[in-house]
Amino acid sequence: MRLKSNLSGEVVALIMLLLLLDTFAQIFFKIGVTHLGEFQGDVMKDVLQYSFQLILNPYVIGGVVALIFAFFTWLTLISKVDLSFAHPMTSLVYATIPLCSTWLLHETLHWKQVIGIVFIVVGVFIVSDDGSPPEQLIK
Repeated sequence: MRLKSNLSGEVVALIMLLLLLDTFAQIFFKIGVTHLGEFQGDVMKDVLQYSFQLILNPYVIGGVVALIFAFFTWLTLISKVDLSFAHPMTSLVYATIPLCSTWLLHETLHWKQVIGIVFIVVGVFIVSDDGSPPEQLIK
């Protein structure tokens, strides 16, 4: 599988960090709202109370902090590589989130989801291939 010939270790590390931060932000959000419980109101008072509880939830705060770091990681990444390469890499969260949800939240992952994840990962690498000559293979 060929990747961008100018793909440095720093770029790979930034992609991995971005995926990690985005994945764990979503995991933290899920844990936060699970501990808080499903929203059960329909009046503005209930909305405000629930929102206030969300804002004070340490998991939700952790998720927001992770997204802030992901934002700055993203800006650093796109300063180093083409957007047409970097953006498809963000689609790998469609693989990392279900896998981490299975591992950390004990959610069920069905075989159709696994096949979809495989397609996403293969698709990302196809889209990210720059067509460099075969001697540029990463081993």
